[in-house]
Amino acid sequence: MTLAPTIGEKGSRRGLRDFASSAVSGRIRGIDLARAIAILGMVMVHIGPIRLDGFGLAGAAYRLPVGRASILFVVVAGIGISLLAGDRSRERLRGTSARLLWRALVLLPLGLALQALDTPVAVIIQYYAVYFAIAIVGVRLRSRTLAWAAGASVLLGPALLLGIRRLEPGWFDAGTPAWNDFDRIARDLVVSGFYPAVVWMTPLLVGMWLGRQDLRSTRAASALLLGGAAMAAAVWLVGNVLGGVAGDVENRASWLQLLTREAHEEMPLWILSSTSIAISIVGASLLLVRSASRLTWPLVAAGQLALSIYAGQLLLLHYRPEWLIRSEFATAWASVGRFALLAVLAALVWRSLAARGPLEAVLHLPWLRRGRPRRLPAESAGLRTMRKRRRHCRDSLRPPKTSPNAKGCQ
Repeated sequence: MTLAPTIGEKGSRRGLRDFASSAVSGRIRGIDLARAIAILGMVMVHIGPIRLDGFGLAGAAYRLPVGRASILFVVVAGIGISLLAGDRSRERLRGTSARLLWRALVLLPLGLALQALDTPVAVIIQYYAVYFAIAIVGVRLRSRTLAWAAGASVLLGPALLLGIRRLEPGWFDAGTPAWNDFDRIARDLVVSGFYPAVVWMTPLLVGMWLGRQDLRSTRAASALLLGGAAMAAAVWLVGNVLGGVAGDVENRASWLQLLTREAHEEMPLWILSSTSIAISIVGASLLLVRSASRLTWPLVAAGQLALSIYAGQLLLLHYRPEWLIRSEFATAWASVGRFALLAVLAALVWRSLAARGPLEAVLHLPWLRRGRPRRLPAESAGLRTMRKRRRHCRDSLRPPKTSPNAKGCQ
C-alpha cells in the first residue's frame, strides 16, 4: 500500500520503458518492492487453503505468509511515514501530520466499507486510521525514544490485551461490528480486533525507526537482511524452549498465552518473529533492487499501487470468488500466479499514464494542484535551487567560477 510514498516521486507521464529505468534508480524503490511482497503474501492468505496441514514443501511454502505478510505491510508503512517526515523540521512535521490525519480520515470509512463486503478476509485498511494517529506522535520522538517505545510495546501491548481479554472476554467473540456501532468499532481498532493497535504499534514503530536509517547504504541493507534473519532464528529457538514450558495453552485468557507464538494471537514471540522476518525482507528488497533493477521494476510498480491492488482483490473476492479462491495448494499457487501477473501488468500500464494509483491519488487529494502533487516545503526548496542551476546552465555554456549557480552545470 502506498500509504506513505517516497518523497520526490515525479508526477509527469512517461512511457513504460522510461518508467522501468527511473522507477528503480533510487534505493528507496526497495521499499516499494517489499510492499509488493507484502500484498502478494496477503493475497495468498486470502485465497488459499492455509488451514490445511501437510502437503510437503508446496504446502509449507504456501503457508509462509500467514501471520507475516500483514506485519511486513505495517513495517513498510512505518518506513514510509519516516521518509515522509524527512528531516523532521517544524514545518515538515506540520505537513506530515496533516497528511497522516487526512489519510486516517480516508482509510477508516474505506476499510469499513471493504470489510462489509462478503469475503473471508479480515480487512486491515481501517486499522491504519489508528496507526496513523499513533504515527503523528511517533514522528516527533527522537530515534532513541522511538526504539525504546517499540521495544517496550512488544511486552506491554500483548500484556495489556491479555489483561483486557481476561476482564472482558465478550469483546473478543462478538464478530464484525456493524458500520454504525461506533463503540465496537473503536474497541476493535484499539484492542479486540484482528489487528489491534495496542499490539500492532510494535511493527509500526519499528518501521518508523528503520525509515530514519540510511536505507541507501548497502551496508545498512545487508545489516537489515542478516540482523533480521538472526533475530528471527533466535526468537524461534526461544519459542521452542518456552513452548515446551507452557505446553498446549487452550485457555486464551491464561497468562501462559504470553509464552505462545501462534500467528495472530497477538503475543510477544509472534510479534518479534514476524517483525524480524519483515526487517530481513526489507533488507533483501533494498539489495535486490540495487543489483537487479530491471528484473524487479514490475513488482516495484505493483508496490506503488498496493492500496488499489488490495482493494481490487477484495472486490474480486466479493463479486467473483470462484476466480480466486482455491481449496488445494496446487491450484491455489496457480491462482496467485494469475492474480500477480494481472496486478503487475495493470500497475505497469497505470503507472505509465499516471503518477499514482486511483486510491493512492485520493490519499493525496488535498495536496494536488493542477493534476500534480504538491511538494513538501523541504523538497520545494531543493527543487527551486535545481531549477535555478539548470536555467543558469542554459544561459551560458561556460559559467564563471564566481557564479553561485555554477555548481552542477557539468
